[in-house]
Amino acid sequence: MRRSLIRVAVATAAIVAATTLTGLSATAAPTSDAVRAGNDKSDKKAVVIYLTRHGRTILNQTDTVQGWADSPLLVGTRPVATAPVAKLDEGRPLAAAVGARLKATVGKFDAAYSGDGKRHFETATYLLQGADQTRLAVTQDWRLREMNFGRYEGKENKEMWSAAVEHLGYTIDHDAAPTAPADATGQNGGWQTMQGIAITQQGLYGMMAAIKAVADAPQLGLPAEDCADVNSRMTAALTEIATKAKKKDSAVLVVSSGISIMCFANGPDMRTVDGGTPGMPPAGVPNLGVTKVIFKDGGFRIDGAVGSKDYYPQP
Repeated sequence: MRRSLIRVAVATAAIVAATTLTGLSATAAPTSDAVRAGNDKSDKKAVVIYLTRHGRTILNQTDTVQGWADSPLLVGTRPVATAPVAKLDEGRPLAAAVGARLKATVGKFDAAYSGDGKRHFETATYLLQGADQTRLAVTQDWRLREMNFGRYEGKENKEMWSAAVEHLGYTIDHDAAPTAPADATGQNGGWQTMQGIAITQQGLYGMMAAIKAVADAPQLGLPAEDCADVNSRMTAALTEIATKAKKKDSAVLVVSSGISIMCFANGPDMRTVDGGTPGMPPAGVPNLGVTKVIFKDGGFRIDGAVGSKDYYPQP
């Protein structure tokens, strides 16, 4: 039944999504000039991109790997139990509520973009509905997709993350609860515990390189990506989007996926507006988490938290 919900993307119809991360930490990435890809260094006008993760999907709910595989947003039948956030489902209803909060803060968007997955476009649609901008067209761009998880698309998150963690030399107790603690040697914890330890020690880019190593299956038509691959296409897409918008001080809505957002925000030479290193949310970018990105003088900077819940409805 679960697999009937999955549509693995092919060619230009491919689609996107996100998986859950635990224990993420900020990590330096390889040095590159890609993040400063703009050519007009004299342009002092800033473009503000509200880079938003899609709403919660069916495959998120079933803890299934969702990269270039896709599924629709939850429709609103399950209340969110987490206080103090208003009890809205994290799919369509929360997207509309976040859109309303963005309207109150931003005013209006001058342009809107999303990945080419159903969940990305659907999220952008509900965000704009909440922002009272239903007439603003959403431009889809495949480069805003989630990371491609190759042979693990549509499989359980536990299977993929365990394989990557063990590839890095860590030992998992597969009979233990997912969050069972590690032993005195820092090994033999539950899979989520060891995932968190691996990411903390190896960094986001190191962890995603391990994912690519175990997931890449081009002979099956299932090539995988790592953070460097994703950062390259995300930076290219966002540079193009910002360059089109920089003729005026523009606010742009962009909907992508969690790991793609983190790979971009943790990319080569990325800094905050204050010159610091962007922090990573401990459990990954939440559904409908918003990252405020400033494009100015040909480069990107992060303004505030990565994957902020500040735009969630307040009690």
